[in-house]
Amino acid sequence: MTLENLKRNPAAKWALTICVALLLVATAVEVMLERYFHQSEIFNKQQQVSQQLDTHRAKLVGAINNNLSLISGFAAYIGAHPNLSQAEFEHYAAAVFRQEPLLINISAAPNLITHYVYPPDKNKAILGLDYRDYPHELAVIKTLTQPGTLNLAGPLILWQGPEAVIGRAPVFTDNNTFWGVVSAPMMTQDLYRAAGLLEDEPSVEIAIRGRDGLGEQGEVFYGHGEVFTDPHSVVTTLNIAGGGWQLAARPLHGWVSNNPVFWLLRCSFIIIALMLITTIAYRYRQIRRDFYYRRSLQENEALLREAGKLALVGGWRLSPEKDRLILSHWSEQTANTLHMAYQNSPPTLAQILATFDANQAKALKLAIIAATHGTPFDLELYYISKNTGKCWTRIIGKPILEGTQPFSVLGSMQDITERKHFTNKIQQQAIYDQLTGLPNRFLFQKQLNKAITTAQRNNTKLAILFIDLDNFKPVNDNLGHTIGDHLLKCVGDRIKACIRSSDTVARYSGDEFIVILHDIYDVKVSVSIAEQIIKAISQVYTIGENHVFCGASVGISIYPDDGDNAEPLVSKADQAMYGVKRSGRNGWQFFTRNMQVVSEKRHVLSTQLVTAMENQEFCVYYQPIIDLNDNHIGKCEALVRWFRNGKQIPTDEFITLAEETGRINEIDRFVLATASEQLITLSQKLEYPLSLSINVSPRVFSSKDDSLDRWLALITQASKQLDITVEITERLLIEESDRIMWVLTKLKSLGITIAIDDFGTGYSSLSYLTKFPIDIIKIDQSFIKKLGQEATPEALTETMIGLSHKLNLEVVAEGIETLEQLNYLRSWHCDYGQGYYFNKPLPAEQFVQLIEQEKLKATNLTPFPNL
Repeated sequence: MTLENLKRNPAAKWALTICVALLLVATAVEVMLERYFHQSEIFNKQQQVSQQLDTHRAKLVGAINNNLSLISGFAAYIGAHPNLSQAEFEHYAAAVFRQEPLLINISAAPNLITHYVYPPDKNKAILGLDYRDYPHELAVIKTLTQPGTLNLAGPLILWQGPEAVIGRAPVFTDNNTFWGVVSAPMMTQDLYRAAGLLEDEPSVEIAIRGRDGLGEQGEVFYGHGEVFTDPHSVVTTLNIAGGGWQLAARPLHGWVSNNPVFWLLRCSFIIIALMLITTIAYRYRQIRRDFYYRRSLQENEALLREAGKLALVGGWRLSPEKDRLILSHWSEQTANTLHMAYQNSPPTLAQILATFDANQAKALKLAIIAATHGTPFDLELYYISKNTGKCWTRIIGKPILEGTQPFSVLGSMQDITERKHFTNKIQQQAIYDQLTGLPNRFLFQKQLNKAITTAQRNNTKLAILFIDLDNFKPVNDNLGHTIGDHLLKCVGDRIKACIRSSDTVARYSGDEFIVILHDIYDVKVSVSIAEQIIKAISQVYTIGENHVFCGASVGISIYPDDGDNAEPLVSKADQAMYGVKRSGRNGWQFFTRNMQVVSEKRHVLSTQLVTAMENQEFCVYYQPIIDLNDNHIGKCEALVRWFRNGKQIPTDEFITLAEETGRINEIDRFVLATASEQLITLSQKLEYPLSLSINVSPRVFSSKDDSLDRWLALITQASKQLDITVEITERLLIEESDRIMWVLTKLKSLGITIAIDDFGTGYSSLSYLTKFPIDIIKIDQSFIKKLGQEATPEALTETMIGLSHKLNLEVVAEGIETLEQLNYLRSWHCDYGQGYYFNKPLPAEQFVQLIEQEKLKATNLTPFPNL
C-alpha cells in the first residue's frame, strides 16, 4: 500500500500504527523477561554453589582442626613430660597415628633443634635441624608465644618431596617455660580429598588463596585465580590457627546455560508478533468489507432497524396473502442459521417447518398463527443437521399491527447452539468432576439425600463406601501430576466396573472416592463389593512406559444403623477408613462406636494441645544414663511430660498427635530450652558435669517455616556451655536429603554428638553408620527385654555392640530392667545403659537430689545403688 493510499484510508493508517506500537511493547517485554530470567539463573546457581562451598569448607575445617588438635595434644603431652625418651615419644606418636590422621610425620624440637621424629625410618634427614638457621621458620615460631597457640604454614614443598601444610604448636612445661615446638606436615592432596575437592565429576570450580594464612592478601595455591576475579563467584573465609584462607567457587560450566526458557520467550515473542499482525490484518479486512457492504445494507435499512431493536442476527418477514402466509423477506444469516442455501427467493413456510421435528414444528406454527392475531412469541427450538448434529435456534416474532387481522409478522432468528453448549458445560462443571467425569461432592450430596429419602420410604438399607488411595502421593511426587491424574481416572473407571448401574460413585476430593450402594439387603453385600474394589484398585496400572501400583483403604457406614442423614453417614465412613489406615491400609472396615470415641478423644486432645504450651502444662523429666564401666551417671535424657488438671496424659498419645499437627516442633524447642537451662545451672551449682541427650522430630527437617532455624539457634547457644547429644531416628536417615546432611554436619561442627535412637527397629542400611556423622547408637528396648529369654535377641544385641565398637561408635542400651540384662550387656562391653533398673524418668527436683547423692557417693567411693 502506497503512502497516498495510507492518507486516504484512515483504517489502514490506524492498523499500521497499532501494529507498530504493539510490536514495540512486545519487544520491550521480551527483553525485560529475558534479562530477569538471566539474573534469576545466576542467583539460583549462586545459592547452589554456596551450599556446595559451605560443605567443602566445613569438611576442610574439620580435617585441619582434627589434625591440629592431635598436634596440640602432643605438645601438651610433651609439656607434661619434658624429659621424655625416644621410646616414649615414639609410643605416643604411634598412638596418634593409629587414629589415621592426615599427618605425614610428627617431630619435636626441644630448644628449636629437631631431636624427635616419627616415623623415624623415612624422616631421619630432619634430625638435628636447627630452626635458628632458617630465619623464615624462626619468625613463624616466635609468634607461638602462648600455650595452646597454633600455626599453619604453607602450602609448601617439603624436603621429602610432596606439597604440604605444616602445623606447629609450642611446648611449655608446667612452670610455663618454653621447651620447643612440635611440627607435623599434612599433605595438601589428602586435605583436598578429605574436603571432597578431588571428586571425579565436580560441578563447581573451586580456588583457594591465602598461603601461610594471609587470607585475601595471600597467593592462590589451589585452582585458578580467575575464580576470584569472577564478579559472580561465591567467596568464603576459613579461619584456622591464627590465620585464614579464602575459598571461591563458581559453576564448572559457567553461570548461564543454554536455558530453553530464553528460546521459549523468543519463540513466544515471534508467535505473539505474528498473531498481532494477523489480528490487525484481519481487523483491517473487516473494516474494508464493512465499507463495501454498507450500500447493500442500506437497501434493507427498514428491516435492520426493527431487527436491531430486537437484537436480531437474521431477519425474516411473514405476510398474509390470499388466506395463506408467505415468507416475503429473509436474510442470509437466517438461511445460515437453518443450514439452508441462501437464495433471493425465500423458501415457503412449509419448508421452514420441515426443518424441525413434528413437535417443534407444531409449536412454531401455533406461535406464528397467534402472532398474526397480535400475540408476539419467543421460542428456543432445535433441529438435527446432517453435518453438525443438534442445532439450537432462538426465533422471535412480532406482529406488525397495521391494518386488519391477520397481521404480518416481523421476526429474527439466532443460532444459539454455542450458548446452549456453553450453558450445558457450565452445568456439567458445577456437578461433575472434570478429571474423572464422575459426580463431584455437590452432586453426590444431592444424590445421597435423594437415596436416603427413597430408602426411608421403601424401608431399605444403604451402604456408604469411603475410599482413600494408599501411596498415591509418591506417584505424584516421583512420576508427576500428569501420571497421577491418569491414575485417578483409571481408578474411577475400575470402581464403576465393580458396582451396579443403579449405584453411585463420586470423586469426593483429591485421591478420595465415595460410593452409594442402594437396596442393601445384607451388609455382606457391601463387604463383597468393597473387596472387589480393593482388588481392582490394587492391580497394576500401565500408564505410558510406567507400571504403577497403589492400594485402597475403604471405610463402610450403613443407613440407618450409623445415621439417618448424609453428614453422619459420610463422617463415620471416613472414620472407618482412617481406622483401616492406622491398622495397615489396603483393607476395609465397618464403622464402630469405639471409632467415634477415639475420634472425639483425639479431637479434644488436639484442641487441648493448642493451649497446653501457653498454659505451661508441659514439663521436662530426666532419666539417668549410666556409664557401665564405672557405674557413673555422666548423662541424662530429657523427656517431655504433659500434666493437665493434675493428671498426666500418656506420652504416646499426644506425641503422635503433635507429630501429625506440627506442634512437635514447638515441643522440641521447649524441651531443649528448658533442659539446657536446668542442666547448665545444675552442673555449675554442684560442679558436676552432665551431658544432655535430647530427641528431635524428623518433622523439623522437612518443615517449610522457620522451625529448623529456631531450633538450630537454640542448640547452638546451649552447646557453648553444655555437652549435648541429639537423638535422631533411623527413619530420618532413610530420607538421605542434602538438608539433613547439612544439619548433621553443622551440629558436628558445634561439637554436638549424634545418636541413632531405637536402633534396630527401622529399615536403614548399615552403610548409613559410615555415610552420616553418627557417634552413638541406642539399642531399642525390644531387644534388651528379651536378653536371657531368647537366643536371637541376644545374638543381635551382641552383634550390634561389636559392630559399633569396630566402627568407633559408642553404644547405649535402653530399657534395662533386670540385673541379668545388665550382666549380659557388661559381658559384651556395652558403654552405657538406661532403664528402670537404675531409675525411671524423674522430675527436675528429684533428679537434682539424685545427682547430689551421686556426687556424695562418688566422693565416698560408694558403689552405685542396685548394682
